[in-house]
Amino acid sequence: MTITELAKQIGISRELLHRHAKRGCPTDSLESALLWRSRNLDLTQTKEGRITGNTGGKKSKSGSQSDEAEIISSDIAELVHKVNESQLDLETKNADELFKNSRALREKAAALQAAAEHEKFIGSLVERSVVEKIIFERARQFRDGVVVCSRRIAPDVIGKESITEIEAIIQKELRVMLEQFARLPVIEN
Repeated sequence: MTITELAKQIGISRELLHRHAKRGCPTDSLESALLWRSRNLDLTQTKEGRITGNTGGKKSKSGSQSDEAEIISSDIAELVHKVNESQLDLETKNADELFKNSRALREKAAALQAAAEHEKFIGSLVERSVVEKIIFERARQFRDGVVVCSRRIAPDVIGKESITEIEAIIQKELRVMLEQFARLPVIEN
C-alpha cells in the first residue's frame, strides 16, 4: 500500500502522513496507522476532533461514498461524545490537558456567543429590554382604553332598562376599543 492510498483511507493528506511517518507512524497497514494516531495524536488537534463535525474533507460526488460518509458520521458522533466528555473534565492534574480543555470550552462559548449575536443581527432574537418596553407600552395603552371605555359607555347606558340593550352597548364599545388597540402603531425602541 502506498502512502497516498493510506492517507486517502485515513482521510488526511499524504503530506501529513509523511510527517506522521517521520514521527514513527507505521505505513504498512491502515489498522496500525490508526492505532498509532489514536495513541500519539491529541484528539482535539485532529480533524475528527472538531466539535462541529466538520472533518475538513471534500464533499462526496458519487453515490459509492455514501457508505463511507455513514461510517464517518457514526465515528464523528462517538468522537464528539468523547471530546465533550474529555472537555468537561476540568479536575484533571495534567496541566496540558487542562489548558486544552479550558481553551476548547472558551472557544465553544465564544462560538455560541457569536451565533447568538448573528441571530440577533438577522432578527430572530430581540433584546429583552426592547420586549419589556413594548409590553409595558401596550399594557398601558390597554389600561387607558379600559378606563376611558366606562366613561364613554356611561351616557349611553343611562336610562336603559333592558339588560340586552345594555349588553349590546357594552359589547359594541369593547369591540371598538379592541379593534383600535389592534391597530395601534408599532412601538419604536
